[in-house]
Amino acid sequence: MSKISKAGRALVIYGCFTETGEPSEVRAIAAEVETCPLCMKPLQKKQRLICTHAFCAACLEISVRRLGLQCPVCLKALRVVGDQPEGQMTEKHLKDCFGKESFCIMYNIPSGIQTEAHPNPGKPFTGIQTEAWIPDKEVTWNNYGSGTVCLDGQEVLKLLQRAFEQKLIFTVAATDGAADRVVFTDIPHAGNL
Repeated sequence: MSKISKAGRALVIYGCFTETGEPSEVRAIAAEVETCPLCMKPLQKKQRLICTHAFCAACLEISVRRLGLQCPVCLKALRVVGDQPEGQMTEKHLKDCFGKESFCIMYNIPSGIQTEAHPNPGKPFTGIQTEAWIPDKEVTWNNYGSGTVCLDGQEVLKLLQRAFEQKLIFTVAATDGAADRVVFTDIPHAGNL
């Protein structure tokens, strides 16, 4: 079988191309297997794109360096989607307790049932209601050895809105003994900004 034919078959399995006549059962079985379409091994640190294709984090990083910001399977513009449960992010422009103009960001992720992307699919998790404050003007923090980063508060707000839309701010964490719960990911918030 030629390389082009094999590539066409791979695209069929992942549902991007359907002209080769593969039976739908083959696609369904392939979709159940959690393997990376690049290295063909079980997914390591799974990264799911907005087009729904999933890859190992390392494989996706290599692909981005080689192909640019596009899905290596369907070639759509690259956008990572996290495993954050459904919820709301709202913001208000207010004065903080020191009288400075600030943005108050309110997050509400209700309790629910874990999906396949979470540690214990089908089991309940406890949601979160929290808020974070960002100064309206300049936000400065140390970028861990890379120097100091300064951004306008509105720029930071836009970045947080984008991260929330891509489901990257929260995740469900398994806990010992207690119910699994929603926690912040590695994006700095509240006292860390």
